[in-house]
Amino acid sequence: MVILNYEQYSEIQQFIHKFRGLSMECNRELLKKFPQHSPEMLGSILSREVQQRLKQSHGKISARADDLLADFNKKVKSTDLIPDSILGANVSYCLYNENMEGPITDTIRRCIGEEYEVKLKQLARDMGMVFYDEGDLRRTGYDKTPDLKLAIPCMYKGRVVNWIESKASFGDMDSHLKYVRDQLISYGNRFGSGIVIYWFGYLDMIADCAENGDYVTVIDGFPGPEEFEFLKFNIPESCNETLDEVR
Repeated sequence: MVILNYEQYSEIQQFIHKFRGLSMECNRELLKKFPQHSPEMLGSILSREVQQRLKQSHGKISARADDLLADFNKKVKSTDLIPDSILGANVSYCLYNENMEGPITDTIRRCIGEEYEVKLKQLARDMGMVFYDEGDLRRTGYDKTPDLKLAIPCMYKGRVVNWIESKASFGDMDSHLKYVRDQLISYGNRFGSGIVIYWFGYLDMIADCAENGDYVTVIDGFPGPEEFEFLKFNIPESCNETLDEVR
C-alpha cells in the first residue's frame, strides 16, 4: 500500500469532484488516471467522497426522513414488493450497478472489514502474539473495544503496543479524526498506547496529527517480525528442572 502526501491526495480528490457521471464510471476512470495506486485505495477514497456528498444533502432530506425511510424499507430493501413491476426492475438494476452506496455495497464493505480482521488475527498468531479479540472483551463487560487487545504488550519502533485496530479503508484526515474521537482515544485511555492499521494506505498528515497524542500509532500494514520487540522471560534453572521432571 502507499502513504499519500497532501498533493497526491488532493489530485485524486479534485478528479472525483470534477467527474460528471456515475460513481462506478468514476471508479473505472480513476484506475486509468492513477494506475500507480491500488484499486482498493482509490475505491476507498471515492467511497469516502460519495459519503461526504450525501452528508451535504442531509438538511434537504431530514424533514422527509420518515417518508424516505418507509420508501427505503419497501422499495430498496425489498424491490419485489414494489407494485409497479417496471419500477421494481429499474430499482433492482440500480442497486446491482451501484458500487459505492446501498444495501449490497454495505454488505460487501462489511465483509471486507471482517476479512481484514481475520487477516489481522492470523498475522498476530503467526507472530506468536497472545491476544483477546472483540468478542472476548465484550463478554467481560467492555463496550468500546479494539480488534485485538494484547495479553502481553510488545514494542514497535520504541512505542508500547497494547492493542491493534484494523481499518479496511484509506485513512484521510476527516475519517481518522472521527475514529480518534469515537474509538481510538477511548482505547488509549483504557488500555494504553496502540496501533491502527489502514490497510488501503493513508494520508501522511494523519500519522503526526496532534489528536493522536501518545496513544495512537498509524501504519499501513502489519509490521514484520524484525519491527516488533517482545518481552523475554528468564526462567530460573530450577523451574526448567521441574518442567523436565513433569515431562
